Order: sequence, then C-alpha cells, then structure tokens
Amino acid sequence: MGCFSDVLRSAFTKCKASELEHLLKQWGYLTEDELLQLNFSKSKMCVFRDVLSLCQEKNRKRETADRIDQFDLHCTKESWQSDPEKFKKKLQQQVDLYFDSTASVSVTLQDGALWCRLYIPTGNHNMNSNTVYLIYYPHCQCFAISAFKVSVQNFLFQCLSNAFGYATLTSMNLSGLHYKSLFQLAFNKLGETSFGLTKDVQSLPFMGENRRKRKAEEIEMEPNMRSEDIAMKRKRSLSLETAFGNFEQPVLESLQFKVEVKFMGRKNLKNFSEDGEPIRCCVKFEGPSVLEGVRNLASCGLANEPLPKHLLKVNSLGTNNFVLKSKDKS
Repeated sequence: MGCFSDVLRSAFTKCKASELEHLLKQWGYLTEDELLQLNFSKSKMCVFRDVLSLCQEKNRKRETADRIDQFDLHCTKESWQSDPEKFKKKLQQQVDLYFDSTASVSVTLQDGALWCRLYIPTGNHNMNSNTVYLIYYPHCQCFAISAFKVSVQNFLFQCLSNAFGYATLTSMNLSGLHYKSLFQLAFNKLGETSFGLTKDVQSLPFMGENRRKRKAEEIEMEPNMRSEDIAMKRKRSLSLETAFGNFEQPVLESLQFKVEVKFMGRKNLKNFSEDGEPIRCCVKFEGPSVLEGVRNLASCGLANEPLPKHLLKVNSLGTNNFVLKSKDKS
C-alpha cells in the first residue's frame, strides 16, 4: 500500500496548481467544509501539506490510503488525457506497434475535446482514404471516429483499445456531422455510469449543447381568431413535451429505417397471393435537424400522434439506423 503521504505528493506533482481545486472536488474525499479551509492561492506544496493534514485528521488509515491511491490514478489519467502532447505520445506508441514507421499522429485540444488525426498508409497513396480523424472528451467512455478502411479495422481498434485502456470497442452505428449531438445521444444511451462520475459528466462541454429550452408553443396565433380544437392541441403539446422534453433536440442530419414487414393490405386486393416473403423497403428522413423536424410535424398535426415508439425512442437508443420487422406471433 505504501506511505500515503508519498503517494499524495506524487499525485500533486502530476497536476497543475490551477487544476488542484477542480481535482480535489472531483476526488470527493474531502468535505465541503474541509475544502473551504484550503487556500488555493498558495503554492502547490503548501496545499499538499494542508490536504495531507486533513487526511491524517480523519484517522482512517486504510480508507485514506485507498482513496489517495484513487486520487493518484485520477491525476495520472487526467494528466495524459487533457494534455495533447502526452496523449499524442501515448497514442503514437500504440500506432508504432501496429503500423509501419510512416504512420503518424497529430493531436490538438479544442473546446474541451482532444482532436486526433491518424495517418495510416495502406499501399493506396490517396491521402484522404489513409487518414482517420478521432474526437475524444476526457472522462468519456466513448469517442467519435471518421470513416476508415476495413483492412485496418482490427489493428486500429486494438491500438485505440490499448491507448484508452478499454477491454473492448463496440460500434453504436450512430453517424452525423454535429459531433456534440452524437456524444449527447451516446450519453443518453449509455448513461452517466459509463461516462464516469456525475461531477465529471456535468462538466463535459457537450452536456449543455442542446439544453436550450424551446419556445412555448402558441395555441392561438391571432387575437381575433380562436381554434376549434384547442383541447386537442393542448393534449398533443403535453404528449410531445412528455416524449421529447422541453429542450431542443440533438442534431441528426439523417434517420434511416429498413423495413421488413408483412403486407397488411391484402384484404383490399382480390388477386393478392401471400408467398410468406415480407415487404422490404428503406425509409430515410434527411434535413438540418431530423429529430426537431419529426417533433414539429407532430406538433402541427401533420404526423399521427402519439408517434410510434421507433421515433419516440431515437433519443435514447444511440443509433440513427434501424431495422423494423413484423412481430413473430409464434
């Protein structure tokens, strides 16, 4: 277990003085009153001694040692995950193991996310087809990645698994151009436990991206005009509010449904002979923000309400490609 004072000192050396207050709050071992006793304008070593003293006063040696070990691990992770150069070095080490010497890595920090460019030559000299882009938020258990060649998938995934410390990687089959919305949808599916501590999650930049409240819907647009179905409109508005919430929807440019269902209109066709094969088709919605569009269609009465489950649950399913099949009654 080692002397926890040495471990705590080591953890402090890994982080910047400006980050100490944030890291200690995330740690969660010191109470709010204890945190208020710390003067973060002092030098890092002065804060270290004060924190050590507070830990010793708890008189819980084993628990304190375990929690300080966790703090050291968190500071180590924070150190490389939020530092572009350290992350680049870690990722480059893995790339060098799985690809030849001409493969390269570039990393920059922008808007709280690490943006990575991996150049992986595969015999084709087309620069675009050999380049992979990746976006990663520290503390997230997922990342966004651009299209890549199938031939490099196994090595690429192994490389990224090692770099991020993941046991396995799974595709969510979620695609789009608005990357913050993609992370928001992934969060909706995976939940806070997969993104780390709640305190960490709430500080993620994409969490506030689509939290703008919608404007209240006006039932009567003109003072001298009255709606004949105001009760129905209010009911529809409440139903949509329950399904979609009061906030603007995450941005998805497309929503695709592959449909494999039994033909339901055979009673109206005299010469129809059913051969057991389902009717297959593909339905695709496209636009600047498909989820907002679907909600607006229902709000205007142009889509039957309540909406079907496969439209209502897009926000929480973490994908924008679906297969709809008839239920097997057997």
